[in-house]
Amino acid sequence: MRITIDISDHLMKKAKVKAAKEGITLKELFTKMLEKELSEKEASTADAPWKTLQNMGSADSLSPEDSGFEGYKGPDWNHSVQVNEPDQE
Repeated sequence: MRITIDISDHLMKKAKVKAAKEGITLKELFTKMLEKELSEKEASTADAPWKTLQNMGSADSLSPEDSGFEGYKGPDWNHSVQVNEPDQE
């Protein structure tokens, strides 16, 4: 399929350099990058444990073992959260 899109000169120059370094055409570069972008978005939420819990009601009766996060190896979204621990005396 053919399409026409507007790309800034700066971005197009970077794309041409990257394609040349990889020894591929611009068409191949754009196709590869678009496929990667689309597959990453699908994969990042496809196995998310909260998807199985969606619309399951209140979490009041759930124990920590029922969370669905047991063994989850997804992105660590709270890596920068710090907890203020009380001073131990």
